[in-house]
Amino acid sequence: MKPLRVLYVSPHAHLGGAERVTMDLLAQHDRSVVEPSVCFLHDGPLVAQCRDRLGLPTYTINAPPLRNVLQRRRAVRTIADLVETGEVDLVHSAMAWGHLYGGKAAREAGRPAVWFQHVGASWGSMIEAWASFVPARTIIANSEFTASGQRRVNPRRAKVEVIHPGTRIPAEPRAVRRARGREALGIASDEFAVGIAARLQRAKGQDVVIRAAASLLHARPHARLLIIGEGLFDADDSGSRLPQLAETLGVRDRVTFTGFRNDVSDCLAALDVAVHASTTPESFGLGLIEAMAAGTAVVAADGGAVREIVTPGVDGLITPPGDHEALATALLSLCDDPERRQSLAAEGAVTARERFDAVEMTLKVEELYQSLVPR
Repeated sequence: MKPLRVLYVSPHAHLGGAERVTMDLLAQHDRSVVEPSVCFLHDGPLVAQCRDRLGLPTYTINAPPLRNVLQRRRAVRTIADLVETGEVDLVHSAMAWGHLYGGKAAREAGRPAVWFQHVGASWGSMIEAWASFVPARTIIANSEFTASGQRRVNPRRAKVEVIHPGTRIPAEPRAVRRARGREALGIASDEFAVGIAARLQRAKGQDVVIRAAASLLHARPHARLLIIGEGLFDADDSGSRLPQLAETLGVRDRVTFTGFRNDVSDCLAALDVAVHASTTPESFGLGLIEAMAAGTAVVAADGGAVREIVTPGVDGLITPPGDHEALATALLSLCDDPERRQSLAAEGAVTARERFDAVEMTLKVEELYQSLVPR
């Protein structure tokens, strides 16, 4: 039986959460089952990765603003031409922006569309609302939280199916990855390292982490904080604001801003505690499952899909969002209780392996594709 030809439509070619899921799917597909190609709506580093590293047919169009109706129609037609000339069986679009183009192109070409929705939809978002009226045979939601929002926006439209994103489960022993990560980051063997790995953006809560860590750093001289990541899409002024906050709190010399890292898995393994601190409800927590897979204890801000991932007191701790005092208390308790910290880390690794493996995510997506395309 020939493999299914699937065209992925991704709105961005810079690495964010949705793009990491897309890249994992593209890399993990069994090519005897799915033969992927990819179309980016804008240029960026992922174009070369797909073309050169993954060896995929890769296309880029400059998608116009939605208000430019004529150019938008031309862009949709361009994607529809790719579908027809490439004899594509199914179009998979990421995010609402991707589905506004990919879903319409699939309709023009007479092919089924799948929309992988990575954010909680609401009528307050014009793009999410518009996209919900573009035909899709199935909407994949990355969590029950996202699925419930999608159903509220347009309950009569396509079936919504939850497939949690996965992460690559490291094959190397944690001790090896931890040693390599600590050496790369300059963390001494006797230091207690707390960190957050996320793009620099107010909603990610790095300021909450810095305020919480300030209490920890003043109380425990062997502790230090690492802020892992960079700004994305020129989100805000966090790149300059956060170091100034650390300076104001008197801990700048013990806070490391790593910038972008290619070795995030090693960086997470190097930490003693990884923090998720989003101040608004997140549709998923990719950074959470990556830290758990790395074998590191996690503390997460409550809300959104967090409780679909973390069982409080079993494989992680949960604190109220935006509450730096509660976070400081949690960090101090884990600093002083290595046995509990190690227990949470071990259980978290089991959770990641059993429930959030990228291989299993890919298999579920492939099964969905096969159910939608007659063979």
